[in-house]
Amino acid sequence: MNHLQRFSGWHKVSGLAIAMFLLAGCPATQEAAPLAPTRTPMPTFTATVAGAVEAPPPVVEATTETNAPVAEVATEAPAEAEAPAPTDTPAAPAATNTPQAAQATVSQAINVRGGPGTNYQIIGASQPGTSFTIKGKDPTGAWWQVDYNGRDGWLFGQLVSAQNTAAVPVAQNIPAPPPPTATPIPQPTQPPAPTAAPAATQAPAAEQPTAVPAPSNNYKFNIVVVSKCARQPAGNWFEGKTYIGGQPTNGYKVVFSYAAGAAPITEPMISGPHPGYTNWDTGYYSHIIRSTNPIAGTWYVWVVDDTGNRISEIGNWTSTGPGEGCNMAVVDFDSR
Repeated sequence: MNHLQRFSGWHKVSGLAIAMFLLAGCPATQEAAPLAPTRTPMPTFTATVAGAVEAPPPVVEATTETNAPVAEVATEAPAEAEAPAPTDTPAAPAATNTPQAAQATVSQAINVRGGPGTNYQIIGASQPGTSFTIKGKDPTGAWWQVDYNGRDGWLFGQLVSAQNTAAVPVAQNIPAPPPPTATPIPQPTQPPAPTAAPAATQAPAAEQPTAVPAPSNNYKFNIVVVSKCARQPAGNWFEGKTYIGGQPTNGYKVVFSYAAGAAPITEPMISGPHPGYTNWDTGYYSHIIRSTNPIAGTWYVWVVDDTGNRISEIGNWTSTGPGEGCNMAVVDFDSR
């Protein structure tokens, strides 16, 4: 605006000066001729393109200044649009929900119990390679709660291989431990006293049998008691304890077979806590015959020493197979 004002002022002064010059230097008779055709267009000429050309720079500068922020916004916009993309990647941690599929695979024959401890009732058994879905754990993390045929079962953690257990919660429905019961102490069974036969029927001394059964006190464990045989539709097994003088004692090897004189069917099971079974009670042992589909049969049980020789009386019990009969027995040994 200042430039235009200066131009307008200059235009007025120059027009006045020219008019005075013409009046002073020319005769009166010649004034009308030059004034009309020549000088009146001067103002049109003086509003020249030169003045108009200078005006655009502010417009161009203003346009340039306003375009600059637009260009900056345009370059920043993609950065803001791309920024949320990394925040979508946390969706991947959904894979960390795999603890919902935590699994326990049995590494050796194992009892399934009704609670997290050997003082709970045995509700079943499982063979190596069987897998269960883990539902929870006990507060110590030593036992896993699993889905066992549609009910809650508990597996000792040291006897299974567990996967994806990082988020397994402590079970909220842990049953109360059963009240302690007095451990039955096996009582010796004395054979009836022999009765003397009439003298006339006694055989000569030479005809007496030469193979006389060794008296029971010749064995370290001279007492064996089958104190229980219970219904168990899940399979066949037996358990018990080894005692010395009526006190549970660890470290003795229990075996079983189909017949009293047959070789043991499996390796011995050591009584009491030992590697792989560190949570067992003092003197406790367990043998699983079948983890599923119980079968009928008579089973003979005894104790051996480190060389495999029998050091106990032989106990026996009979399973009845599928149904409501006996498939789980308790067999105790004592040394008096």
